[in-house]
Amino acid sequence: MRDTIDIGIDLGTTNSAIALAEGDTVTVIKNNESQETTPSAVWMPRAGEVRVGAKARTRVESDPENTASEFKLEMGLADVTRKFARAAVQLTPPQLSAEVLKTLRNDATRFLNDVPTAAVITVPAAFALNQNKATVEAATLAGFVPGSPLLQEPTAAAFAYGLQDTSDRAYWMVFDFGGGTFDAAVVNKRDGELRVLHHAGDPYLGGKLIDWALVERVLAPAAAAEFGLSDLRRDNPQHARNLARLKAAAEEAKIALSGIQSTSVLVELDTPGGDSETFDFTLTRDALDRVAEPYYVRAINLCREAMRENGLSPDAIDKLLLVGGVTLSLGLRERLADPADGIGIELETRLDPSTVVARGAALFASTIRHPAPLAAAPAAGEFAVELSYEPAVTTTTTTTVAGRLRAGRDLDWTGYSVVLANPEGRPPFRTANIALNRVGAFATEVDVDERRTSRFTIELIDPAGAPQKLVPNTLSITHRAETFGGARLAHSLGIQLADRTFSPLLRKGAGVPTTAHGKFRTSYTLLRRDDEAMIRIPVVQGERARANRNRPVGLLTIKPVDLRMDLPVGTEVEVTFEVDASNLVTVVADVPLIGAQFEAEIDLGSVRTPSADVLTQQLAEAEDRYDVLQRSADLPDVDERLRRLEAEGTLPTVREQVRASAMDAGAAATAEDRLRDFQAELDDIDDLAALPRRTRELLDLLAEVAELVQQAGAVRDEQELTALREAAQQAIDDRDLKAIDAATERTEIFMARLYRRQPGWYEAVYWEVVRSPGMLPPTAEADRLVAEGRDALNRRDQRSLEHVVQQMLRLLPRDEREIMIGLTE
Repeated sequence: MRDTIDIGIDLGTTNSAIALAEGDTVTVIKNNESQETTPSAVWMPRAGEVRVGAKARTRVESDPENTASEFKLEMGLADVTRKFARAAVQLTPPQLSAEVLKTLRNDATRFLNDVPTAAVITVPAAFALNQNKATVEAATLAGFVPGSPLLQEPTAAAFAYGLQDTSDRAYWMVFDFGGGTFDAAVVNKRDGELRVLHHAGDPYLGGKLIDWALVERVLAPAAAAEFGLSDLRRDNPQHARNLARLKAAAEEAKIALSGIQSTSVLVELDTPGGDSETFDFTLTRDALDRVAEPYYVRAINLCREAMRENGLSPDAIDKLLLVGGVTLSLGLRERLADPADGIGIELETRLDPSTVVARGAALFASTIRHPAPLAAAPAAGEFAVELSYEPAVTTTTTTTVAGRLRAGRDLDWTGYSVVLANPEGRPPFRTANIALNRVGAFATEVDVDERRTSRFTIELIDPAGAPQKLVPNTLSITHRAETFGGARLAHSLGIQLADRTFSPLLRKGAGVPTTAHGKFRTSYTLLRRDDEAMIRIPVVQGERARANRNRPVGLLTIKPVDLRMDLPVGTEVEVTFEVDASNLVTVVADVPLIGAQFEAEIDLGSVRTPSADVLTQQLAEAEDRYDVLQRSADLPDVDERLRRLEAEGTLPTVREQVRASAMDAGAAATAEDRLRDFQAELDDIDDLAALPRRTRELLDLLAEVAELVQQAGAVRDEQELTALREAAQQAIDDRDLKAIDAATERTEIFMARLYRRQPGWYEAVYWEVVRSPGMLPPTAEADRLVAEGRDALNRRDQRSLEHVVQQMLRLLPRDEREIMIGLTE
């Protein structure tokens, strides 16, 4: 068995690849067709027969009822299955991905003459928790050991390029535009360490969108006009076969136009009369670039966002690393190189963008120890050793190896020794005899060859000097010029609170593995006798203050079945999120009231496909908001944000995806994600549009407060007013609506305090409450306070009146109370 995993897999939307790292060499393993990439497509021509790869890919357009492709976009959706009519089975996206992984694993088995049991599998950095979990599930179904490590695709690409780059220090940006997803990542190389500094991405921006845009905006209208095909749309099941053929032809044409200026699109289409006609259409590179332009713009804007959030300009980035099949487009490359319309960073094109992720994953895999099999008792006459060491080193050529010997019986190891040797080393290396302690443990320093894999043997010698059989008796340590500085969270992670705001426990960019704690309170009483009692908290990822503008990734459920007592409303619950290096999360909940700690559960299977009806309604709402903002926009910032949405083709893309959502779960997921982002952008534009009005309101409020302070304020009031003015001016200068609202709220509280000092204020509040129908609740306590207040007024007892009014205000709903006095203190 290998000491390190060594196998890396790029599980792609359109194509997948597998690579092997051995020493300082990385080999992309070819499939049965001698190709380095395998189409991520599954065909089941009959029950019990599964075909994966090129043969399945060719059947997508001719036999769509028995073929599945591009299912990566559906990973993490709990209710999605693909039907195979002839086989009479339904497979989930993880099961389909497992079939692709099995095929790649078989290719590696043939290449190695050994079955690999572990692999590092890449995922987009923009993937959410539920999507990562689905990928791990697919790996397990494919026969890899449970818990196969995941690696973010931009990081894998940076590893592969790092092997080619000899500089000590550099900044790179990974531009990963694949078949279904887009990732941008700023990577820093410093003294041999590669560290991802910042991510930006879109899990539903990929070549598939460009293919479908070509179909729906260019090819389908032309074919419909030529052959009289009515309603030639993705949501029309009668045209499923024609649409599948046009989609395949669009993808082939897009690839061909990477090297030529025009190409012929030839497709056999079924016509209304039941015949077949050849659709012959000339597609030019200019036409492709016009259709793809909005998607290029969105990818470029995400890159700019990643640089801006990291405080870097394009001049600070040394290379733009191109990853993914879409980056083969010459139109995109020309756009990227343009400093004005693109990014203006030198393009790095030395490695094949279709296999670079698999190469980098293999390099990373060579730094991870292979999962050890379950330890069995050594056979008679044999001894076993459990080793502890780093399988890859960078900053030193000396490292520590420790171990502990085991026997099939109790044994005092005094007098036993081990020797570690690397006879192929440069120079050859051999330790002296290393004495074991009584329990069989040892530790020693070994020398490794620079930029090579050093293979050591371990010899066990008994007290009489005789060699003994040891299993395992080898280990490998690789010295590399680069090391991985650790994964980072691509999204903030937290929960949705009862008021629907987002409470992040972990912020975007946090290094993983990591742990975070949060304290929350129950919103209702939990009774032990209620078997159904549980706390349900939505888990979301994103950066927006409104939880519903972030991506739902699961449901945190806390089941108090083992509690010793009922939990009253408001009970504190401490929640701990633990994120591992693969961005997978476990949760522990602690209830201090009863000193109980128990496992909480994140149900990552709660994310489901939105219905076409819901998406259609959400689209209509978003379009209405967009139209209102367009008509009212007269501010430069608002106009700029609206132009960005238009340049990214947000609405046309959403409309196409919503229209296709009834037939395509991937389109539904894309539509939901894009609509969520679109609404969040409109929220921001609303805020920008409100800035002038809210700024005027704050300044007017400050002027009113200044008059009150001048009339009856003390020295401390003047000092507080000065502080309020400074905070307000800072918020206005920053054009920060949240800060302006916060400054307004603090000013209102201050003004309420000033007003309460004015003669007659409590009397005015009393009569306002009493004379407003329905403001006070119909209770005996309210009636008592009204009577006591009237009596205090008759007696001119100001102190008693103040006491009554304060109690009356506590009875009011919160919003009414805030109207009355700004905010209670």
